Amino acid sequence: MLVRLSAVTRLALGASFVFTLLTACTGLQPTNAVSTAGPQGVEQYRPMIAIDGARSMLPEGFKPSALRPRWMKSPANRNEAKGRPHVAVAQFGGSSVLWFDLNDKKNKPPTTCEPASSTNGIAIDRAGNLWVPDGRTNTTTEYAPNCGSAKLTITDSTGEPADVGFDGRNRVYILNLNNVSGPPTVQFYNSTNGKQLGTLSDPSFNDLFGIGTDQLGNVFVSNLTTANIGTVVEFPHGKMPGSRLSAVSLGLPGAPTFDSNNNLIITDWLRETIDVFSPPYTGSPTTAPLMGSSIWCKLNHQQIHLYCGDADLGSIDVYAYPGNAYIYSYTASLSANGLVTGVAPAPPAAYGR
Repeated sequence: MLVRLSAVTRLALGASFVFTLLTACTGLQPTNAVSTAGPQGVEQYRPMIAIDGARSMLPEGFKPSALRPRWMKSPANRNEAKGRPHVAVAQFGGSSVLWFDLNDKKNKPPTTCEPASSTNGIAIDRAGNLWVPDGRTNTTTEYAPNCGSAKLTITDSTGEPADVGFDGRNRVYILNLNNVSGPPTVQFYNSTNGKQLGTLSDPSFNDLFGIGTDQLGNVFVSNLTTANIGTVVEFPHGKMPGSRLSAVSLGLPGAPTFDSNNNLIITDWLRETIDVFSPPYTGSPTTAPLMGSSIWCKLNHQQIHLYCGDADLGSIDVYAYPGNAYIYSYTASLSANGLVTGVAPAPPAAYGR
């Protein structure tokens, strides 16, 4: 029987495997080759950084599974919705966004879609445009639907874009790791012309992981504080100042996402759980097992499936929503050495006003 060790336990087993894979397969080489991660080292969390300076949300020393476990299931019936539903996925160690057709019953490999370099989170807006941050060039590019051509590129000369969110006012919010000039921030722009409209920041910001917006247009940012507490900070209607959600205290927080009832869905990839907090986010969450190491999980348009990019197992793991019971995984053309990161179902779940 194959026994899968906890992803966090494997952090303590050494970094050489994943670093070798990154070097051999993508040319990415880490600068922080000495691991401080692991059960005894989470207190000293540091991100994995490539030789070009691009920064992964995964901890240095992260070691994905060499083999996929027996419990992992393939999609039995790819007929989830009418039209052309798909899910896009990025890999930090890959060079392209891949596009899985969810109506393909023959389980074909994905389509190679838009270029992606040192990419963490990705997102699809309500018009179907795909937004891809590039950690090497410090840009975020909008692509037309269905693997279309590039439309708008937003350049950030002060930091590194790593995740994207939207509201209903033609705003795009780009999480900026800002590991060059200062503390991390979220900058927001006019999504039509790329004009910068403002910046969101908070004194607690230390290591940012993701950004999400609820149905009311409030903006939420997940953060690991200097005290090593995973928190979520809310910016009402995308305005300063922000305030911490007092009941949210995580080991290593994933990116926040929301359903149509404004329930906050977020992973804790230290404790290996998917947590759901009901508004006003002052009570305890309902939890379900997280099968791998997933930072980004997104709902599909019908809000019946939660898609999670799994860096541990090199897959997109799909959970039934609500309840978040695991049902199957997409694995074609994905691998552990690629370091699966952001996912983006299309059509996406509705964004707020």
